[in-house]
Amino acid sequence: MRKITLSLAVVLATACSEPRKQVDISDALPTILLPPSSQIIGKEAGEDAIKVKFRSSWAPEALAAYYRDQLAQRPWRLVSDVKTADGSFVLYAETDGPPLWVSIRRADGSAGSFVDLAGAKTR
Repeated sequence: MRKITLSLAVVLATACSEPRKQVDISDALPTILLPPSSQIIGKEAGEDAIKVKFRSSWAPEALAAYYRDQLAQRPWRLVSDVKTADGSFVLYAETDGPPLWVSIRRADGSAGSFVDLAGAKTR
């Protein structure tokens, strides 16, 4: 009986607590440059930032070239473009609005890639 009461108390406390505030996607990622041939596989959000996770059938090198091209065009300014030791790519771009971080890594056991697009609302 004690375990049931304790479990019920935890469930009620969780249900009655205020939901955690999350940034509105339009505040942190107003312009989403979707990876080609991709699907959304997840999302993480906090009060000031959001990350949307994708899986693409494109290879990391092809996706990096795509994002270099897109982020070299107005309103974007490509600030950083790094290839890491494990072959992943990390790009950072700025605009007059929220910045954009793009992380690209090879998908395990396939020719495709995982792409994370992250943005933070500006103050």
